[in-house]
Amino acid sequence: MKQFWTDLCLVLLLICVISLFFGDYNVSQTMFQRSIDDFEESVSSGEKPKDQYVTIQDSSDNHVSSFLKTMSDGCVQVIQYIVLIFSNFVSMILTVMVY
Repeated sequence: MKQFWTDLCLVLLLICVISLFFGDYNVSQTMFQRSIDDFEESVSSGEKPKDQYVTIQDSSDNHVSSFLKTMSDGCVQVIQYIVLIFSNFVSMILTVMVY
């Protein structure tokens, strides 16, 4: 059982690390930095930029963030259920002790 919980914690940690590196913010920041680098190269070589640089922001969630959101919601539901059981148990014990 201890090995199961260790494996589960390691998998959750791995998922969190993956979401940090492949999150929507990091991808858009990388694309923006590439656009700036391309622009600086074209200006330093003496070319005049022909195209207008337009950034398109995609507000939809990617697959990893959707999966993590679903997993997070599931974990919250499990934690709420465990807390509910624990609070009912404590309430029952206190009721028996008082009465």
